[in-house]
Amino acid sequence: MRPRSPLVLLAWIAAAAVVAAAVVAARARAQASGAPPGQVTRLSSTAIEFPATVTAASFNRRFPMPGYHAIVWSGGRAAHAALFRAEVTDVQVLDALEALGAKPGDALGMATWDDRRDPRSTAPDRVIEGPPVEVLVRLPGRPEPVPLAALLEDRGGRGIELRLGGHRANIPRWHSGCIVCLYSCPGSKLGNARYTVRDYTQDETRFRARTGLLPADGTRVGIVARLLAPPAPIR
Repeated sequence: MRPRSPLVLLAWIAAAAVVAAAVVAARARAQASGAPPGQVTRLSSTAIEFPATVTAASFNRRFPMPGYHAIVWSGGRAAHAALFRAEVTDVQVLDALEALGAKPGDALGMATWDDRRDPRSTAPDRVIEGPPVEVLVRLPGRPEPVPLAALLEDRGGRGIELRLGGHRANIPRWHSGCIVCLYSCPGSKLGNARYTVRDYTQDETRFRARTGLLPADGTRVGIVARLLAPPAPIR
């Protein structure tokens, strides 16, 4: 493989610097405002809802992590690449789902991501575990919330099967704020059992927002997370 030219490398470095500056600026604005996170609303014994903002351009762009983060807390480090930026933290969402009785799978350690380019490691091939959860988006002008999967293109064709991984112990490593990831990621609270981190590394698919379905970036929407299987009774 031919080495990249100095101009290409400089372009990548410049792009990385712009993204990093945007992340730092966003976090600084959030801290300066002193605004508390929003609220998670309990809709029923199996569902919650929280507010978010559409940011499809960030999700679709080629750099740095296209099509990976579906929903991220606006104050998290991964918010710059999210399809939706939530007004609540990932911890709030995890707490709310656990309060419904759901028990996270907690099956993925950090090696799942750290070893993603190591062919000898099996960690990146692990699939997220936990109870199944459906995520829907309440869009302006629509009478019913729309499934998240219906808003996405998936050229790999495997689709979305979200599981409550939880991964609370991994939060201090990244502070990504990731609520819903489209792969089996150790940083997610809800992750996709249809694709692994290895799949992401090998470019098995790249999710994109479907053209014409989402409102303009900056539009506020509601995110509904619904348990698909009732939690086990407490004994």
